[in-house]
Amino acid sequence: MHALPRARGFTLFELLVVIVLIGISVGLVSFGVGRGLHAASERRALSEVVQSLRAARVQAIVTGQPAQTRFDLGHGRLQGPHMKPVQLPTDMRVQLQTADGLGPAFEFYPDGGSSGGHLLLARGDKHWRVDINWLTGNVQLRTLN
Repeated sequence: MHALPRARGFTLFELLVVIVLIGISVGLVSFGVGRGLHAASERRALSEVVQSLRAARVQAIVTGQPAQTRFDLGHGRLQGPHMKPVQLPTDMRVQLQTADGLGPAFEFYPDGGSSGGHLLLARGDKHWRVDINWLTGNVQLRTLN
């Protein structure tokens, strides 16, 4: 008598193990993508804040007239001269220290100087500071943690 050859294939247990491993992999990948998108929105927001301030400085120097970047702290928006309003992430907190009389704004002058001050930005446990030098109008972003 000849023994019948065993049928080749996968058992139900082996298939379940593979399905569980695929599910875990998809969960890990989606978590990583979500964190990457979160970090990208932070970088974009910080870049837009710095660009708006620097654009106001350039505008003041080129036109010979003062130029401002204004902040709407209640709605999390900012707007530089001749720019569209920029919406910051809803969970990003912003604090300003500016010159008296300007309200929530920084002003730049034709000589390159500015009203000076700084912004504190926070999102979760991350904190940044944007310094605006009153003498030179230089705008510098620093990570605080």
